[in-house]
Amino acid sequence: MSGMRVLDVDEQERVLIALPTGGARAAGGAPSTGGEVRLVEVDAKGKSRELAAVADAAAARYLPGERKVVVQHGTPARLSLVQIGGKLTPLVGSDDHANELLGVLPGRIVYRTNRKHRLLYSVVIRNVLVGEEQAVYDRGGAVIESAVSPNSRYIAIRLPRKLLLVDTMPVTEDDHVRLISAEPAARGRANLRWLPDSARLTAVEYEPESARVVRFDVASESWHPLVVSLDPTARGWTAPDGRRVAVAVGNELSLYQTDNGRFLRSTTVDGEIEDFHWSPDSRAIALRTTTGHVAVVRAESAATRLVQVG
Repeated sequence: MSGMRVLDVDEQERVLIALPTGGARAAGGAPSTGGEVRLVEVDAKGKSRELAAVADAAAARYLPGERKVVVQHGTPARLSLVQIGGKLTPLVGSDDHANELLGVLPGRIVYRTNRKHRLLYSVVIRNVLVGEEQAVYDRGGAVIESAVSPNSRYIAIRLPRKLLLVDTMPVTEDDHVRLISAEPAARGRANLRWLPDSARLTAVEYEPESARVVRFDVASESWHPLVVSLDPTARGWTAPDGRRVAVAVGNELSLYQTDNGRFLRSTTVDGEIEDFHWSPDSRAIALRTTTGHVAVVRAESAATRLVQVG
């Protein structure tokens, strides 16, 4: 289905999908600068449920442990909360600057905002229940990607030419932001993921002729290879529990053991893999292919279940 995207999957293997409607009005009736999108949830038994219709929906994630979805939508981008079975509730938004979703934590969201300057972004963690916020990085730059450690101590932030480590509890203010590594303008390290101990960060490192999954140890400030000799088009994601790395190349999804890089198993699907999301419990992977297929892959067996989207 043209324009369909897989946005997330929860621990019950409910898949969150965006479907274009071709409409041109937002959920509250306001004019849209782009198409309207239906947010649809498909459960493990194949039952579909429409959650909301919003304009210019760019991203959406389940809030961990809750039946709520955080949605990035509109132009300029804003963030709203959808209670499953309920209505769309605004979280963060403005007509003069963008607020873009970077990640989710239990009860909190991580987003970037250019409220100070159009081209300079800050990274903010917001408590969605009480609305309290903490600007964890406000030194500007075009923030491309970020990852918050499970204990919220560290935030890794990728800028166009460098990778930074933000410490939320530094000994001195000088230790608040540290350079992990300089990065090339093209390729370099991407798909940042923290391991459960909050002391090690994984990423995919791209070179001209190959790619590999690597680990950064905060204590020693050093990089170590995990899964090597991958195709340069490979995309990889470490599971939330840190036990496995999933790597997609074309229509093949392969699983590796994180601690030693050992190949575990693989599966193939119809079409090249595009959207990809681990479930919070690391038991399943939801994906979409270029042919419009949506599937859920079990990490323990690589058994694949096709998801029918209505």
